[in-house]
Amino acid sequence: MLKLTSSLFFTTCSRLYFSGVSMALEGRSTGSRIHVLGAGAVGLLFAAHLRQSGHPITLLLRSQALADRFARSGGRISVVNDWARSQPSRKLLRTENNSTDMAPWLTEDIQAMSTTSLHNEKDQKLHIDKLVITTKAHDTLQAYWSVRSSLNSKSTVVLLQNGMGTYEAIQREFYPSPQQHQRELISEIPTFIIGTNANGCLRVSEDEFTTHHTAKVSCQFAVRPSLLNPPPPLPPSTLDMLKALSSLPLGATITNWSDLHLQLLLKLAANAVISPVTALTGCRNGYIVPPPLNDTQQCADVGYYDSMRSYLSSACAEIAAVYARAHPHLHCELTTQAIEEYVSHIAYSSARNRSSMLQDVDAGRQTEADWINGYLVRLGQQHGVPTPVNTLLYTLVKLKEAAQYHTSYK
Repeated sequence: MLKLTSSLFFTTCSRLYFSGVSMALEGRSTGSRIHVLGAGAVGLLFAAHLRQSGHPITLLLRSQALADRFARSGGRISVVNDWARSQPSRKLLRTENNSTDMAPWLTEDIQAMSTTSLHNEKDQKLHIDKLVITTKAHDTLQAYWSVRSSLNSKSTVVLLQNGMGTYEAIQREFYPSPQQHQRELISEIPTFIIGTNANGCLRVSEDEFTTHHTAKVSCQFAVRPSLLNPPPPLPPSTLDMLKALSSLPLGATITNWSDLHLQLLLKLAANAVISPVTALTGCRNGYIVPPPLNDTQQCADVGYYDSMRSYLSSACAEIAAVYARAHPHLHCELTTQAIEEYVSHIAYSSARNRSSMLQDVDAGRQTEADWINGYLVRLGQQHGVPTPVNTLLYTLVKLKEAAQYHTSYK
């Protein structure tokens, strides 16, 4: 895997290749504003760290009232480093004001505006140079529609969602048949960067612009190859955005698309196996794997864990069969054993975490099941692979979602 450090970005005359798309890494960042669309836990975490790194930030919020409330708060985002509290044996770092990295920290001077105010009274469009979309997967199309008129081929858009399929959905909805309409679309289609984030974060209150950074892990980004042929040159905003992302203290890595695609498929498998079970049972991620031998707080019911092993094997084998047909060039990396080992690793490493799907169900919100298990079901249908396990999981989660709206039957 290709990893780029911040210093490498500023090496003169360096060149990188992202799946056949070359990019000269020369010069300095323009320092232009980064817009962040989505003020959930992930959006606030990335906005805060981008601002902390010196980039001007604008939060794009769904209403003017919310933008006004953020402005009245002083344009501040608070980050609580809960990940530091879970490591009591580590030596705490101290900042210039003698506080430790466990203490909440604030970022200031962040602007906010509503997506409805992207046009002024004279109907002049605000151009967005760099955009990071961190909305839920099912909200991404609507979010993109709200800013599309402010984007063009000079723009760079970062998509950071759970599941898979949002990029393809945007292309189908807004830029259909790029080969047939290349001349018309070449000035319209932004460059897309796809990201995957393993950092845990939680927004405890919808009334506060505070995010809890619960697990400090990693995030990866790659430029998505253009659907146009030949691909247009990458705009300066893409280089700027990659530099900004690479500097984040969130385990950030810039890689190529083929490597990231493999990681996205593995993460999708883990989400598809773990999240529905947690949402349906109300348990944490470690529920699907046997506890460590020295963990006396976990149930040691052998029959129960035999059932979970059977489920884990069946679910992973089904996903491997779908991947083998849909992505045959990755069959060596996406075997049943490889997927099962990856899913087990994620379940153990995040054993005490509550999945976002469980959090959504508990809060009565729509889950991202359509972009996780639903995506695998659709992929299986496209390639003639039966998906009974994922179909059942998807159906049960959607039934649980619907139950939140029909309380009279509870």
